[in-house]
Amino acid sequence: MAEAVAVRPLIETRGVRREFVLDGGERVLALDGVDIEVHDKEFVCLLGPSGCGKSTWLRLVAGLDEPTTGEILYKGEPVKGPGRERGMVFQEYSLLPWRTVAENVALGPEFNGAGKRERREMAMDYLARVGLEKFADAKPHELSGGMRQRAAIARALANDPEVLLMDEPFGALDAHTRVLLQKELLRIWELDRKTVVFVTHSVDEALFLADRIVVMTAHPGHVLEDIRVKFERPRHRSVAGYGEMTERIFALLESGEQEN
Repeated sequence: MAEAVAVRPLIETRGVRREFVLDGGERVLALDGVDIEVHDKEFVCLLGPSGCGKSTWLRLVAGLDEPTTGEILYKGEPVKGPGRERGMVFQEYSLLPWRTVAENVALGPEFNGAGKRERREMAMDYLARVGLEKFADAKPHELSGGMRQRAAIARALANDPEVLLMDEPFGALDAHTRVLLQKELLRIWELDRKTVVFVTHSVDEALFLADRIVVMTAHPGHVLEDIRVKFERPRHRSVAGYGEMTERIFALLESGEQEN
């Protein structure tokens, strides 16, 4: 019987350490020896308290920053800068206010040389996926916060990345809109199963969304535990074991605070 061939992770960070030097010369250690793997088509949530380095790690994987020491690999190759295969969605919507929603979504195809008609068709396709096709010609200020975040997700998808890196994209939204967009994100993810890495400090959000939850300690951040979430989708917060898992993760976070 032939041996099973191990599948290499899509993203690997090995011993990643990131230290910042402040204007006054003070050194601040944000990440301290972080080892994380993310496999193809996984939905992974990076969970931890504010200031634990979650967003720093995401920016390193996106190629927007460099580690002080350690390795960041994508498909086995070192990450040396941003790439269209890694799409980023920020907490701030970062839509260009002078462009329509469709024109914002079409930015990636435009940079890649697509013609005007093709760009419009692609923008409309991705706006339909997030339920915003009727607002294609609106300006960002005419949309609600939740709608602007949908547009930002559509813009990232229109560049056809292999991975969506999402930095607390729902953190600024009210509780009701946040739950609605969590469900919307999972619906979109089910369409083509792109790999998603989602940064959050909400235990409930991580449990509702993720295949795996990587729990990080407080500053300086390192991995405390990697948890596989076995609840079937679609998920309901009333399912047996959901409350117990929530309590377990809160206990881990508390122990991570004490550790540092």
